[in-house]
Amino acid sequence: MESMKMKKWSILLLMALTMMVTSGCGLLESVNQGVNFATETTEYMNNLDSFRQEMNGLAEQALTNLDARTDLKNKLLALKDQIMSYKNLEVPDYAKDIHATIIGYNDKLQQGLDQALTNIEQGRAAFESTGLPDTMNKINELLGQLNALNPN
Repeated sequence: MESMKMKKWSILLLMALTMMVTSGCGLLESVNQGVNFATETTEYMNNLDSFRQEMNGLAEQALTNLDARTDLKNKLLALKDQIMSYKNLEVPDYAKDIHATIIGYNDKLQQGLDQALTNIEQGRAAFESTGLPDTMNKINELLGQLNALNPN
């Protein structure tokens, strides 16, 4: 009888420990996912901001210099790849709204980048009628708001 009681308690203790470890792993996974999302989002938005800061100079050079035009096209294509990668990022529940906002901007960026590539092919100013400067400025404002939330 005593042995049976001991087995029950051992089984209950093992189940309790398993539940604690399992929920702890879920919590750890959630924290890691949140850290990854924050890191990836910050890096992504900083890359967009860097491009925003240099895009006018790149566009001016691309009008008169074939190498600069090729470089700009490559940067636009790389930016499109980054946008697609960001769209597939795992998002923790608490960040779904901010991710959706960024994805909305990304859709506008995709359209603008496609138009910029067409403009370059047709020998026009790269960012003419693309909406990219406005969209990039809105993203920069969002980045500023996110940075303001960080107390460091």
